[in-house]
Amino acid sequence: MQKCTIFEKIRNNNHIAIAFLVFAIGLYGIAQVFFHGQEHSYGVSREVPFGLLLVGYAFFVGISVGLSVVATLSHVFKFEAYHVRSRHIALLSFASLIGAFFLIFWELGGPFELQIFRFIQYYMNLEVTSPIWWMSTFYVFETPLLALEVYLLIRGDKKSTFYAGIVGFILGIVAYSTLSMVFAVNAAKPIWNSSQFTISFMLGALICGGGVAILLIFLRKDKEANREESVNAISKMIFFLLIVSTFLYIWTKIISSYGDGLLAESLVAVAEGPLSFNHYFFELFIGLLVPFVLLILGKFKSLPMAAAASLFAIIGVFFSRYDTIIGGQLIKVESTFLPELELSSYSPTLAEITILISGAGLAMIIYELGHKYLPMHEER
Repeated sequence: MQKCTIFEKIRNNNHIAIAFLVFAIGLYGIAQVFFHGQEHSYGVSREVPFGLLLVGYAFFVGISVGLSVVATLSHVFKFEAYHVRSRHIALLSFASLIGAFFLIFWELGGPFELQIFRFIQYYMNLEVTSPIWWMSTFYVFETPLLALEVYLLIRGDKKSTFYAGIVGFILGIVAYSTLSMVFAVNAAKPIWNSSQFTISFMLGALICGGGVAILLIFLRKDKEANREESVNAISKMIFFLLIVSTFLYIWTKIISSYGDGLLAESLVAVAEGPLSFNHYFFELFIGLLVPFVLLILGKFKSLPMAAAASLFAIIGVFFSRYDTIIGGQLIKVESTFLPELELSSYSPTLAEITILISGAGLAMIIYELGHKYLPMHEER
């Protein structure tokens, strides 16, 4: 194993310090919940019960799944072009999942509200007909399995890593699909209640996984033998996924305009309502058009272009999750019986925003500590 230089040690310590500072931002939101309660601190309501923290949960779990897929393509399916520091990718996948759990913990009110205890009681009652119960069960197995995969990669146990990778890959896809199903089975929310909703979740997760892998190559600034091959392969994967996402968006709009029109009315109400700027600027322009152009201009070979495209695509996926989860709740159920749809309102509070940032900080802490104290080098 190569010894770190003094410069590398200082840089690693700086990264850890930054991660802790990012995490500390959320202490404001946690203090608000502690002193004033969840109802006062969050912008949620009876009409919009799921807020920014649930959006963050879905987003970070998606990153975890996407990274797991990239790692699996490398050390399970042996696609060498996707070999982007498998140990780092697996560690990032685990860290993202822990960050997601941190957010859902505070979404339930943390230790200061009874929701967390009600959830535990609900889970222990074995409500097997509930999508939430199945989602929770899958993640009970997925979380330690990701940790085991990191451990096996570090040990260099290729045979055990192969089997753990396959099981983790399947569990991750199933668990995230079940998470989207928690929303999709709600017939009262037309935007959620479709198979396209689940497909959109999975496409976003894969885009984020590829995007984070590209950013890892860019930020590490090391000279891997197959770096150019990896950038080319992952860039093309992201480009293909963006094309599929665009077609899904277009055909959802077209098909929803037929039938009773409720889904189309809901989509129009959100796209031309309070989320219109998010929809057109962040989802379509930043999240789809800009990455398309950057990847084409870079000819799938330019690392800076690919990194910029990845960053914009990840931002687009975040706002897509926000617009679909929040937007699906803005349509008042009773307004379906009125001449036109009525919308509820929601704005994330500072407490929610800071806790979301803190979740990212926690994921950064886990990754940076692992990067410093675990033998993350000499993978081949």
